[in-house]
Amino acid sequence: MKKTTMAAVLLMASLLLAPGCVNHVIHTHEGVSRDTTWIRVEEAKTPFVVSDIVGGEHITRYRILGFEGERYLITGSGENLYMSVDPGPSARLTSTPDDDTCLVEVLSMDALISIELSAHPVSEYTLEIHRVKAGDIFP
Repeated sequence: MKKTTMAAVLLMASLLLAPGCVNHVIHTHEGVSRDTTWIRVEEAKTPFVVSDIVGGEHITRYRILGFEGERYLITGSGENLYMSVDPGPSARLTSTPDDDTCLVEVLSMDALISIELSAHPVSEYTLEIHRVKAGDIFP
């Protein structure tokens, strides 16, 4: 792909983030069929929200850096979307009544929570990650 075309693609991808979500992004790595974005949601009032397209053999990954006591409400929605959430050994995953949503609580000093999105044949998706305050009542 030409450099100018790749720059245009990267610019368009950054515009798919909801306003304010760029502040959550720590690092992004784009591979041939695997893209990974590391994020940190520091404030409960500002969720991370992204809308994009995934499909075919492509997998999009998001990794949340979390610390002890933090809780994250993760929702992935889109037709034909498959979302896998791996809390790792330092966090606990709790299902919710909504099949598209789960809650992850960090139990030890830190955790790297992995979210993988894929679809067949293709899906326009929205991923929302809310940091839930300790006093908030949820599962």
